[in-house]
Amino acid sequence: MLNLPVSDIMNDHPIKVKADVAIRDVAHLLMRYRINGILVVAPDNDQQLMGVFTTLDFINLMDLGLAPGSQKMQALNVLSRRPVSEFVNPQFVCLQHNDTTAKAIAIIHKQDALTIPVYDGEKLVGVLGRHDIINIAFA
Repeated sequence: MLNLPVSDIMNDHPIKVKADVAIRDVAHLLMRYRINGILVVAPDNDQQLMGVFTTLDFINLMDLGLAPGSQKMQALNVLSRRPVSEFVNPQFVCLQHNDTTAKAIAIIHKQDALTIPVYDGEKLVGVLGRHDIINIAFA
C-alpha cells in the first residue's frame, strides 16, 4: 500500500470553483459532496490553481463572523457573499501523480493538510484527501 502511486488512490475528477464564487456556494459544495476541501482556480483558467479552501478554513471564517460584539447573523450573511479568493490560502502543498502513498501520508501529517492537489508535471490531474488515505488503508 505504501508504495502505491497517489494516482491509484486520488480522485481524478476534483471539484473546482472559480476564485470569484461566493463563500456560501463553496460551503454548499463542501457539504453536498462531503469533502474536506475544494480547489480554487483562476476565473479564466481552470488549470491555474490559486489555492485550496477547506472545511477548517470555513470554520475559521465562521468564527470570524461570530466575533464578540458583532451582529452575528448579519455578519455571517455578509461574509457568505464574499468571493472565496479573499479567504483562500495561496500557499498549499501538492503532489505529483507518481509520488507514493507513503509520501502523501508524510505530507498530510507534517503539513496538517486536508486536501492535496495532484499534478502530472504542470497539469492538474486530481486531488487527494485524508479520506482517500483512510479508504486505502482499510480496504
